[in-house]
Parts: sequence; structure tokens; C-alpha cells
Amino acid sequence: MKVGTVSLVAGLFVILAAPYVSAQEYPVGAEVAEPVVVEAPEAAEGSLVAEDLVTADIPKRATQDTTGERDSKRMRDKMNELLAGESLRLGNDMFNITPHTRIQAWLGWAADDSLLSQGDHMQESGFRLRRARFGVDGSLFKTITYSLELDVFDQEKSGGPLYQAYVDWTPTRWFGMTVGLHKFPFVKTEMNSSGDIAHLDRAIGVDAMAPGNTLGISLHSELWEKHLTLTLGVFNGLQRKASFFQGYNGIGISEGNKFERLSYVGRIDVEPLDPIGDGEVDLKSEKSFRLAFGGGGFYSNGKTSEIYGASGYLHMKAWGFHLLGEAIWDHARPQAKPTSLDALTTEVSRVTAHGTVGYMILKELLGLSARVEYINDNMDLDNEGDQVVVAATLAYYAFGHNLKVQLEYQKRIELYGASIANDSVVAGMQFKF
Repeated sequence: MKVGTVSLVAGLFVILAAPYVSAQEYPVGAEVAEPVVVEAPEAAEGSLVAEDLVTADIPKRATQDTTGERDSKRMRDKMNELLAGESLRLGNDMFNITPHTRIQAWLGWAADDSLLSQGDHMQESGFRLRRARFGVDGSLFKTITYSLELDVFDQEKSGGPLYQAYVDWTPTRWFGMTVGLHKFPFVKTEMNSSGDIAHLDRAIGVDAMAPGNTLGISLHSELWEKHLTLTLGVFNGLQRKASFFQGYNGIGISEGNKFERLSYVGRIDVEPLDPIGDGEVDLKSEKSFRLAFGGGGFYSNGKTSEIYGASGYLHMKAWGFHLLGEAIWDHARPQAKPTSLDALTTEVSRVTAHGTVGYMILKELLGLSARVEYINDNMDLDNEGDQVVVAATLAYYAFGHNLKVQLEYQKRIELYGASIANDSVVAGMQFKF
């Protein structure tokens, strides 16, 4: 028998017997014999000893596990990079263009009294295509960026399929200018992309009280680099729809401003610590506390109604947790000679506030969020327009916000008047790049 084999057998015997011997109980006062040390013959050069045999596989398995995790993460990162559009970008540093698209489809149950005109997710149980968009964006000489985006299905709005079309010139952090159809910088949670939120959709009160994309010009400046931004804008005047929950009209833009005069808006945004990052949730469970807050105000001198309002928000992220809250108030007064049949008949003040809190149960994969909002469509009246809305959402992020599946239960509670059966359970899928 070779010396290496003898060494191996002896070593295995010692290792296997050691736990048994050490586990024996000895009577009190009994003498314990000194252990007999048996020296195994010296192993031949290049042969394995027992200790090597037992321990060699441990780092190997750990290395295999670590390598598998690294490969999985590398694959996810590669897929996220692909869906983020970087690999689809055409051009160079002088000029480039990137296509992008977004599809949101829902399937769910809606109670008998649910109405889209009242802000509900669905009017009847079944399917709903919430968003279907396609567009391109890019840059020119690094200081100029542009975006063109279409809503390619009928949203029953007078603005047509054009959703966004603007050019931004930012030669320095101190000064930038955006011209075209773009975000009306009043409500932060409306300015944030609906594709990067914790729930199926924005809060009901946000859709009701925040103007959407509007034609105009805005100026922006980073007064404190990466920490404080000031934005001022002048846009076409605003016009509301007949129902409070339907929000503002998507006024046609190809023929210019025909009826609504102008609106003026300003806001300030502060991120005193590290950047808050994109999206509402702390998707990557970063080990740092991040904070953002700010607010805005606007005035619209429309021929149909005069409207002015204010908003403020607070956003926090830390170690997988997120908290986001925003309050919006406005006051509207009908003009003496309105240009729309949907004009207000009396002055009205409205307010809404919402807050969402959530946690990433599994980093970058599974998150749970809850949102509570208060809505008052007329502060002078106590009726069904005074509501509390509660939503709970479970989200699975297959590849971040680019490919995710969400399940949401929403409960609407009327504080006064009749109780309306308008709860819902909806599952949604989003794909975007």
C-alpha cells in the first residue's frame, strides 16, 4: 500500500473518531487518559492528506456559489442595460438617437359603481390597456437633448396622439432652457415618470389636480450643483374637464393657443444629501439615507376660469425603505364670459394629499408598498367628493422597472353622503425600454 494511501486512511479515522470521543461523558472525578498521538507515515510528495481532502471542497463550493451569484447579477445588469436603451443608441458624441417604448396592460376586478370618469382603475372587470407609447430621444453636442413621444392608442383627448415633444439646451448647470410640449413643473409626483412608481398608477388626487404635459417654455438652474434646482416656466393656459377626477384637458397644440391665454409656474427642488435617484422605491436597497423635498406654485389666467395653486413634497429612501408624500391645493374662479361649456359655475377650493411607504423584501426583486390619500374636491361642501383612498401593492421586478408585474388592491372610502361600491383588485404588467 502506498504511503499516501496509509496517510489518507489514518487521517480519516482521526477526523471521524474525534467528534465521537469528545462527546463522551465521563464520571465525576474520573481520570481522563492522555490522548495517544499516532503519527501517520509522512505522505509522499504530491499526495493528498485527509485534511486536504475534507477542506479542499469547501472553498471550491463557496467559489462556485459566488461565481453563480456573480454570473446571475452580471446577466441582470446586462439585461437592465439593454432595456435601458444604451445598446440601442445610434450615433456618437456629436449626435445620437435612441428608440424607446412602454406598454402597460391591466387585468382586474372592479366593483359595480366604478367609473373611469371618477378616477377608478377600471369601469368593468376585464382587461385595460393603460399606456402604449413609442418615441425617440437623444442629444446633440452634449448640451442639447431632445425627446419625441407618441401615445399610440386613443386616450379620448383633444390633444391627439402627441404626448411629448421638446428640445432642451443646457450649456451650464447655471442655466438651461426647455421648449416644446413637456412636463408642467407643478406637482412632483406627476413630473416623475409613471413607469417608475411603486403602485399601478399615480394617486387619484394627482391625476385630478396636476396639469399634464403642456406647450410652453421653462428655464432651470442648479443653484447648488446636484442639490438645489430652480425652475420657472410660461405655458399655454389650462382648461379643466367637466369632472374633477378627470383633471385637465389635453388641449390641442398644433393650432397654438386659441382660447386659454397663459399660465405661469415655478418650483424649487432640494436634495441636500446624496442624489435621491430615479423612481419612488429604493430598488437596490442602497445603504445610505437620501432625502429630497420641494414645492411649486402656478397661476393660469384662462378665459374659462382663473386657477392658482401650490404643492409641496417630501421623499426619503434608505436601506430598501421608501417614503413619499405630497400635498396639493388650488383655487378656481369662473370667468365672466367663459369660452367652454364645461366652465365652473362658482368659486371652489380643492385639496388632496397622499403618502406612500414601502420596503424591498428582496433586493431588486420583490417589494411591498402601501398608499393612503385624502381627497376633497370642494372644501366648502361635505359630500361624496371627500374621500380616503387606500392602496396596497405587491410588485415583482423581473428586470427593474423595465419588466415588472404588480398586484394592487384599492379601497375608496366616501367620508360623507352615500357609500359607493368602487373598490378594485387589479394585476398589471409593464414592459419598457
